[in-house]
Amino acid sequence: MTKSSSPPGSASMAFVTARETSSFDTDGIDGHGAVFALDEDEDEDESSPSPEADNQLTPLGRRQSSRFSSVDPSASSSPPTHSTPSDQSPARDDGRDSLSSQVVPSVPRRAEDWEPWKSVLHELYITQNRILRDIIMFMETNYNLKATPKMYKNQFARWGFFKYAVKTRPRARAHRASLAGKAHGGRLTVRHHKAIDEVITPMLHGNDRSRVMQAGLAAVRHFLHGFIDLDAAHLKSEEVARFDDPIYRYFKVAMDMFDLRENVEGGRVLRLAFLQIERKIAAPSMKSFADLCLLVPHLLLESGRNDILTAYLRYLTRLAKLKFGSHPLTDIAASFSDLLDQPEDIMHYILVLSQINSDTICGLQDMLERNQVWARNLYLACLQTKGAGTATRNLHKHPMIRLESQSVYWAQNLIMQDPESEALTEQWLHKNFEDDFAPRCEAYLEHVKEKVAAGEIPVMFSKMMECLYIGCLNDYYETMQDWPKVFEWGRKGLTLATNEQYVLWSIHLEELMRKHGSADEAEELERLRREHIWLERVRIQVDRLSLV
Repeated sequence: MTKSSSPPGSASMAFVTARETSSFDTDGIDGHGAVFALDEDEDEDESSPSPEADNQLTPLGRRQSSRFSSVDPSASSSPPTHSTPSDQSPARDDGRDSLSSQVVPSVPRRAEDWEPWKSVLHELYITQNRILRDIIMFMETNYNLKATPKMYKNQFARWGFFKYAVKTRPRARAHRASLAGKAHGGRLTVRHHKAIDEVITPMLHGNDRSRVMQAGLAAVRHFLHGFIDLDAAHLKSEEVARFDDPIYRYFKVAMDMFDLRENVEGGRVLRLAFLQIERKIAAPSMKSFADLCLLVPHLLLESGRNDILTAYLRYLTRLAKLKFGSHPLTDIAASFSDLLDQPEDIMHYILVLSQINSDTICGLQDMLERNQVWARNLYLACLQTKGAGTATRNLHKHPMIRLESQSVYWAQNLIMQDPESEALTEQWLHKNFEDDFAPRCEAYLEHVKEKVAAGEIPVMFSKMMECLYIGCLNDYYETMQDWPKVFEWGRKGLTLATNEQYVLWSIHLEELMRKHGSADEAEELERLRREHIWLERVRIQVDRLSLV
């Protein structure tokens, strides 16, 4: 059986219609700021550490996570034994005698001042994978070492203490080994770590920009592990089959309207898209984190809208700081901001972030398998990126749209539970169609209608499934460049679409009509779209906000 394929970046029609009829909600998360927000530095007692203060790692370990073991207590009862030039150097001429040096914090102002603490810091930062806040607290309590987070980060960079250069967490290693190198659906082979080895190693050394990027990479793992530590039930929470969050589609509509020079309408939709950011931050999840840090930046970058990307990152950073203080979201937004003058570097960086996201999720034991497949597909979608900016992109061919369509794919997986449906939508998701795809899909669409008529499929899901298979057929015929069939199924899909899904579908169909069909029909489609009730509701909502 021969197969036909096209670049996975082709615009998906099915995903835009079947998303609002069902919702798999995840409960809001309260109190997570205690996990992610960094506490303000507290004043330390300047008296000599008491014996009770010598062993602070047990409560520290409980506060951080049970994953980390404690440093050998003997290491905390006496200073390191390293002999360095700073150990024999004369006392600074600041008037302090040997007694006062025991009560006044030691501030390492030179590179050699750090050397006595190198082995302890390596144990804490690399071996035990502790967060910087806890390391600072431990060093102040046990060794009277006073330094700012920036001083620690700079010194770690000088020593080459980069967490992604060491072994992964023990609990992730064995499980990840079974996932590495597997083919997804028999089509694409993902070998984890290879891309990281090739991409991250030369990128993470040498300057402030590299260190900012390293902070962003670490933030992905910090968020995911912290999210699971907050509640182990998150391992089984549904992340992919949910249709209640339109943020990506709103941004996509706005970008398409800007392409058509419908700037006023596009600006209104864009404002609505920005309002969705606060919703996603209010209830973090693995998907919302990926949407905010990967999907939306990818879309804006690929659309050549660096000005909007800059505003987006600034807005995201401010909201995250307002709600959490210091947070992985702010670290990643800062790392993107540092690369805004290099769009190709950002696209490359998103690839690395997506692989770390995939590796971490796939490495978590007892993680819901659907979430692992979703994370791998996220990475594959990023791999399929061709470039950034208007010079290299093709209008309406955003590779990430294939990822967004996964929600519909997983919906059929949960609702239909049928091997034939699974096989057809698997081909559609990867744009890898077999020769008999069209007759099989048309037959299955009739089968769905019969099941709906017989009451075997709930009415609330019937429209979703019908839209899905119509969209699959439309995408198939577009891949085959059978334009009469594209227009036939495109019109059917448009009659079922609503809200922003209607606008997205119509814009795509208008473009194809102008290129391969009737210009008059394209103009009529545009007229109907611009008069659509959803755009009128957007206008009213935005005008209302302007009056507040």
